Amino acid sequence: MNNKQEFIQYLTEKKKNQAYIDMSMELLDRFHSMLGGNPPNAQVIDTFVRKRWCGYVSKDRATYQVLGDYADFCEKSAPLFTAAFHEHIRETFEGEARKAMKAYKNAIAPIPDDTVIVSGFLNGLTNEEFVAAFKSLQEFIYAVYNDIQYGSPFDWGWPGWKAIMVEGINQNRVIMLLDALVGSGHIDGDKLVVDKKQFGRYEICKPRAKAKLMLEGFIKIGLYIEGFDSKKSATFTVSCPDTPNLITVLYAYFMNRRSGYPHVRIFSYRFVENPAMQTREVFFLAKTDGEPEQLRRIYYWLYDEALKHGFSPTGCEYMGCYSYKKDFKEWLLLGNGSSYHEDEFLHSPDYALAAKARFLRVFQTHPEKIADLMQKFPDSFGRPWTKCYKCKAKAEDCNNRISFKKGNNDYHHCGRAYLYFHDPTFEDVKAILELYKIENKIK
Repeated sequence: MNNKQEFIQYLTEKKKNQAYIDMSMELLDRFHSMLGGNPPNAQVIDTFVRKRWCGYVSKDRATYQVLGDYADFCEKSAPLFTAAFHEHIRETFEGEARKAMKAYKNAIAPIPDDTVIVSGFLNGLTNEEFVAAFKSLQEFIYAVYNDIQYGSPFDWGWPGWKAIMVEGINQNRVIMLLDALVGSGHIDGDKLVVDKKQFGRYEICKPRAKAKLMLEGFIKIGLYIEGFDSKKSATFTVSCPDTPNLITVLYAYFMNRRSGYPHVRIFSYRFVENPAMQTREVFFLAKTDGEPEQLRRIYYWLYDEALKHGFSPTGCEYMGCYSYKKDFKEWLLLGNGSSYHEDEFLHSPDYALAAKARFLRVFQTHPEKIADLMQKFPDSFGRPWTKCYKCKAKAEDCNNRISFKKGNNDYHHCGRAYLYFHDPTFEDVKAILELYKIENKIK
């Protein structure tokens, strides 16, 4: 594949600037060096991009931009690379979408029959009618998740590399599109009438072809959508005549949402349940309802411990973890979501739980406890992101720098950076919290 000069000419004709051309050459030199004369394949490309992964969205996108341009250039002269690149894109991005769908599907906690609904959501329905219809809506959304997981996410309008953002590609596109339908529509009898122009302004509806694929998937699962392609009408309708009140409940769920509630992240009956029936903050309940019982026990215990120490639930999450605040202090982070520096889309987490903590003082004041953690969680120390990120090349000047040995290797950790403890037991979480309280002088 000695076509470097031809590719430079191709990029020049495409009016790419010199900085982009230089970056492209550097990247391709590395890629061809890794190939070592062997023919390219999807697995080699996958290995290459994962090694280049750095946790910065702009750089991840730039890597794919170059490889995408190169694949277009090679379509006739070196089709083997083009085919390998497109295979990698499908396997990687559909694979990530399937993981996301499995997680969203497993997070659905069926609404109990005795749930008391906030009266403002009922819209003329009885409590029993609303609960029954909400249960049907949950079943519909579960079926959508399931079809995407076991089918082709691309056929459902899932995006490729151009959709990489801070949250990877795993934003809940199903709920986001349902939110767009309701947000641009109004109820007329048993139908939702959607304004096409307003619907098209939602980010999830761009490009239109992607939104259309998901709407076609909704039709396959049971919705009736009419008039979307009609050029004569400014609106289209959504209905579900086979399931009474489903559209009414769908509309009520999204239109009556209270300020700050992250509906586009989690779909849960907790957001329509009477707060008087809830033992803890609503988003906490929505976030933890779908977890296995052993993990819920840990989450509930940590919630109660936070309150005991004067921390308040924030009703939101940080780095995938439910967060608590006390003045300017934060409580121990515990969750299974991704974080900016740890496991964005190319590094999806393979753990069920992680404690995330910043330690500085206890390295000196309680070295024996740090040693215990290092013994228990060897992979949590000495990772690339435990090195000083504040000063980068001038790490020796970092005021928060900690040096320690792990085996025969020397490591440097910035106290402002998080350490990640994967799949801790209940007792591990208790031990990490005690050390966290010492570090942060929490009484």
